[in-house]
Amino acid sequence: MATKMDGTEEAQKKAITYYDKLSVIYDFISNWYYKKARKYAISELKINRENTVLNLPCGTGENLKYFQKFLQNSGNIIGIDLSSGMLAQARKKVEANNYKNVHLIIENATKIDQDWMKDFSNGNFPEKVDAVFCDLGLSGLPEWENIIDNMISILRPGGRIVILDWFIEDPGLKGAFVKWIGKGEVNRPIYQYLKTKVSDFKVVDSFNFGGVFVASGTKP
Repeated sequence: MATKMDGTEEAQKKAITYYDKLSVIYDFISNWYYKKARKYAISELKINRENTVLNLPCGTGENLKYFQKFLQNSGNIIGIDLSSGMLAQARKKVEANNYKNVHLIIENATKIDQDWMKDFSNGNFPEKVDAVFCDLGLSGLPEWENIIDNMISILRPGGRIVILDWFIEDPGLKGAFVKWIGKGEVNRPIYQYLKTKVSDFKVVDSFNFGGVFVASGTKP
């Protein structure tokens, strides 16, 4: 989950520092707590060989092995994160597994839009992607509605977007604990907003005894 950022440079620096430090133990936490939700979420992307997948934020690259079960080192995986510590851990996975289709980029999530994709592709990559996976980021990132809009804008028609995150309408003690650990907001209506933007919308909100949801949809 991303550290809460209000868009200021100071808040962004705090977020980066927090996740640079957390990157060393993040896989242990993530594998233990989110494994079931992650496996289900990535299956909902419905990706195939040669597809292009964008993962934002990509963190330590824990999703790569799940993507590769479908892509088998073909197509493209574009991983974006603002933490150099997180990306360093992801690069270790790329090198250890000899992944040839992974592109890891340090970038602010709010900058990723159609213009960014056009510049990034530069004729070498598709300007529209087949699938977008946003996991444990939108609850902490600024301008989260705009990020969702931008992610849908870079999807090809018929492409899939899947979000894995937290939603607790009345946070209470559990919400306070999650916020303390992840520094995000657990009561943002993320999947409710996604529902208004996609077709074939589906949400499962029962993971981890409630609170963790996986929402998916198709670009019309």
